[in-house]
Amino acid sequence: MTCNNRRRIVGGLLGAGLMSMLNGCAAAGANAKVRHGLEIEVHKSVGEAKNIRYTYGDELVAQVRPSAIAIGAFMSYIAPMHIPEEFEISWETQDGKKHEAKVPVRSRLPGSVENKTIVFVIMSDHVEGYVAASTPYGEKRERFY
Repeated sequence: MTCNNRRRIVGGLLGAGLMSMLNGCAAAGANAKVRHGLEIEVHKSVGEAKNIRYTYGDELVAQVRPSAIAIGAFMSYIAPMHIPEEFEISWETQDGKKHEAKVPVRSRLPGSVENKTIVFVIMSDHVEGYVAASTPYGEKRERFY
């Protein structure tokens, strides 16, 4: 066996070992906490939402906000958190109609949200989900739901 062949075999074994170790870490970390932000806001077309109730994973359960208006995020939270399967929210619009939504999160995210913010925007009859990242030119949002 030549020296080059030995190098290839050892390199291949090391690469395979590294890949299996990384796969094991990824599998173990599937539900690991990720430092990211959560924001909830009311869209300007809605004006005001009332009796807002929401749950984001096991970190923010059964949260209540009596009302919120469309001037920016009414909820902003940054911490290491689990990425939940769903975000649940209910609210009332100014016309007195009650709405609720279950937004799939983990399965819909386009990639890692490490140091990014998940933004939920309350519309008149639905909720939209975005991943926001800070750039030198301001915030960039990518819709995931």
